[in-house]
Amino acid sequence: MEFGNISEIVTALAAIVTALSVVIAAQQFNLSRKNAAAENARLKKQAAIDASRIYIENKRPETDLMLQFVNNACHINSRIIQDIEKFHTPVLPVALLEDVRGCVEFYDRKAVGELGEENGRITGLSPKHIIQLRWLMIDYLNTLEAVLMFWWQGTANKTLLEEEFTFLRSNADSARPVRHLVEAFGEANFPAISAFLKSGMRKHAPEPDPD
Repeated sequence: MEFGNISEIVTALAAIVTALSVVIAAQQFNLSRKNAAAENARLKKQAAIDASRIYIENKRPETDLMLQFVNNACHINSRIIQDIEKFHTPVLPVALLEDVRGCVEFYDRKAVGELGEENGRITGLSPKHIIQLRWLMIDYLNTLEAVLMFWWQGTANKTLLEEEFTFLRSNADSARPVRHLVEAFGEANFPAISAFLKSGMRKHAPEPDPD
């Protein structure tokens, strides 16, 4: 066998090995990328589950009573929540008495006895009660902001979170308190909640009429 032929065979084999190495490397890269994408999707799904769990674990009975108070108060006068945000003690109609009692009794049962009614208005309402009501509001907003921050920053599966918190984007009574609270306490202070609500408004906006 001539040395020239051997050299050509070696060169050809080397080229084949190189080509195979490139193919294998490309396949490994694609596999790694698919695995990374799958792992990223899994982590985002888990993050969405964790975020939902945070919301559920931090939502207490008094939270529901506070949201009911906000909803009922805003049906009467939207300035009531704005006054509470500023630590002002508003004049409240007796229609809100049970809501207020329900909120404050979790922190001070004696405070419930301080509340009464006269001439269609709640009596005995003090700065202490306002602080308790305000704390419930701000605590709920902080929890919801922390949860929706996962959605806003894209660190959790957005679709899962949007399905879980779709009630915030509805026109039901369960959604109105959050909008009222964000408006009273400032959209800039709760950017994730604000972005979530506005995104829902765009998705549910009616299609423009064709010309």
